[in-house]
Amino acid sequence: MPLDTIKTRMQSIEAKQEYRNSFNCAARIFREEGVLTFWSGALPRLGRLTLSGGIVFTMYEKTMEMLDRLDPEKKYI
Repeated sequence: MPLDTIKTRMQSIEAKQEYRNSFNCAARIFREEGVLTFWSGALPRLGRLTLSGGIVFTMYEKTMEMLDRLDPEKKYI
């Protein structure tokens, strides 16, 4: 998740004035705020990824089941 923290900072409106590039952003976060700042917001992000992954997997499985019922011999689908 550290790259997400850097990406989010770089996408902010103030980023152009505050940071020269992504490496400068990472160095300043590390120096001024500490290493744990890179992991801030990780729990909600992981929760969102887990939920979306579960939805995608479930939809894939249900779609495959439906397609198997429509074409049990797998001639067309």
